[in-house]
Amino acid sequence: MIKSLKGTEDILPPESGLWHYLEGVARDIFTKYGYKEIRTPVIESTPLFIRGIGKDTDIVQKQIYSFLDQGGRSICLRPEETASAVRAYIQHHLYKTEGFVKLFYIGPMYRGEKPQAGRQREFTHIGVEIIGSYSAYADGESIILLDDLLKAMSVKDYKFKVNTLGCQKDKERFKRQLKELLKFQINRFCRDCQRRYKSNVLRILDCKNETCRKALHSLKLSNDHLCDDCKANFREVLDVINKENINYELDPFLVRGLDYYTKTVFEVISPGLGAQDAIAAGGRYDELVSELGGPKTGACGFAIGFERLLSVIKQGELKYNPPAPTLFIITMNEKARRAAFNLQHQLRKKGISCDMDYQNKSLKAQMRYADKTKAKFAAVIGDDELKNEEVSLKDMKTGEQKRAKFNQLADQLPSTENLPAGRLKTDN
Repeated sequence: MIKSLKGTEDILPPESGLWHYLEGVARDIFTKYGYKEIRTPVIESTPLFIRGIGKDTDIVQKQIYSFLDQGGRSICLRPEETASAVRAYIQHHLYKTEGFVKLFYIGPMYRGEKPQAGRQREFTHIGVEIIGSYSAYADGESIILLDDLLKAMSVKDYKFKVNTLGCQKDKERFKRQLKELLKFQINRFCRDCQRRYKSNVLRILDCKNETCRKALHSLKLSNDHLCDDCKANFREVLDVINKENINYELDPFLVRGLDYYTKTVFEVISPGLGAQDAIAAGGRYDELVSELGGPKTGACGFAIGFERLLSVIKQGELKYNPPAPTLFIITMNEKARRAAFNLQHQLRKKGISCDMDYQNKSLKAQMRYADKTKAKFAAVIGDDELKNEEVSLKDMKTGEQKRAKFNQLADQLPSTENLPAGRLKTDN
């Protein structure tokens, strides 16, 4: 038997319905905030991510799925979306036609990591990119938007971690200070961190090794590497989110795992996930557009790890109720089935969600199945009903029954023209 590849998963009903529901919640909120969807190719040129993310990051060093195509070009499965969105912004000259854009995306990403709960090799990101602004209000909006989104998805017990890396010059000063702090302690760190000490010392702050984490937190980090402008910018960002009562804490060790970040960086953590507790992250990347060949302009954004988000939601009291059909048609014989088949298509054209039996089940079995689907109504068609071109209509909640003509049935049923993708509710 051929199985799915390790690190990938099939999303089956009703789980797929939950995905659809949450994606719909995200689209609604993004639209409310004025964001428009971007869809970029799953395959990209490998140098896009080497230049954008950084050659010394774990993503490029260990995780990227990169290979040569038939033409000898190095291509890869995208490991994240920000570099792709910026590439599209430059390639399609949006900096000329639009200048400032607010984009959102929902799609699969790929990293060759060790599969674990909430972290697969094929995973989904939901995120936004604000390109064309240096304003602290853009940073603030991305954090406030993310907070709104998590609340709308019924996520609880989460907290933001926020930090600033400063501008590119500040980051260089920070690297020098960190090297000095670690100079006599680097042997306490893992081999990867010892390599990072020479190639890109900031990556040590993003190490997930527990021994390294403990050694790091013994250091006394300060923000004296920040210039006055970056200090003022960060104060303004914090002022914006303070007015919205965002639950956050300052974390001087937070740098994120991508080299393109400057100034504001943030993560959302959930205690229910264990050591890998981040469900979303983002920040500002003012150098990335120009680094990839575009104009010098500010940008920021965030991404939610969708599978981790689902893990948090499933740990809570909320359960997903998939959408139920309005009507289930039960038939007594072959002639009735033929009539029911035609009738349901007429009802669907009028916006009524309906279904019927396709397995020639007994009357009793059909009734049980109608109850299993949680249909609001059941319509029975037998010989008597066929003669009069009517159904025996039963309200599955109240048990009330009445007769309804085929051509009048739609008027007696609630329309589901805009059928919702289910809903979240508590068990009680």
